[in-house]
Amino acid sequence: MKKLLVSAFIFMLLSCAPKLKSNITTTLPLLSGKEVIVVLDIIDDQSIPVSKVGELQATDSGLSENCSYYQNIQSLKKMARASGANLIKITKHKRPDNWSTCHRLWATIYKVENPQAYESQIEWTQDRKLTWDDFKGEPDILNFPNALAVTNSGFSYESARNLFKDGKLYVQSVFSTYQSWVLAKGRNDYVLRHEQIHFDLTEIYTRKLRKAFSDAKINSNKLREAKLIFDKISSELEFKQDQYDAETQSGSKQDIQEKWEAIVVIELAKYDLYKSN
Repeated sequence: MKKLLVSAFIFMLLSCAPKLKSNITTTLPLLSGKEVIVVLDIIDDQSIPVSKVGELQATDSGLSENCSYYQNIQSLKKMARASGANLIKITKHKRPDNWSTCHRLWATIYKVENPQAYESQIEWTQDRKLTWDDFKGEPDILNFPNALAVTNSGFSYESARNLFKDGKLYVQSVFSTYQSWVLAKGRNDYVLRHEQIHFDLTEIYTRKLRKAFSDAKINSNKLREAKLIFDKISSELEFKQDQYDAETQSGSKQDIQEKWEAIVVIELAKYDLYKSN
């Protein structure tokens, strides 16, 4: 009787966190939690003064989770803050493919005097209010002949690809600095308050979108349903923005403007549970 040696090979797919690496060449004190950290995308060609702090990486070994673009940007921000850097320039970006489930990012980090001067997008936060310096676009009086200022803000979502479990969807509301503008005669606190409410309305509907995704148990395997919900909430936001301008006459009716400001405070508090991903 011939003996057969049977070997059982068990392959296990191990879910790993992304690999985070840093090469810090300049030692600086860490930044406080409230200090702004600006991220410049790979296509952003702004000139940055020589103030390099080091280099960062957020990569993986092929099969990782928690490494969507949004998640890895948050990881880079944490590393930059710990290194005393306030500006992150993405230098290389590899998207998920057959070899990796991750957005792999390489970046150079800097310490600059005024990081907000480099912002092309501003993510909504409670403490970060708009200033006129954030309106960097050229006035478009042809398409907006009666406007003193125009705010361009919106929301988007990203699906985290995951081989091991249903991936989460991440939602962000942002203000686009180079697509927002103001005329010289509109640079006053009252008009700025009006424009801030436009951004606040975007944040309210961003939170509504997060809630709708949560209520419908939306994940990376339900992207068709996610798109339907996104389109519905987007339409509601567009209607609300138009209603706000119409009722306040673009901010000229002060009593109605103050009413909307009160409504925004209430609505932000109502959806406070959904203020973050």
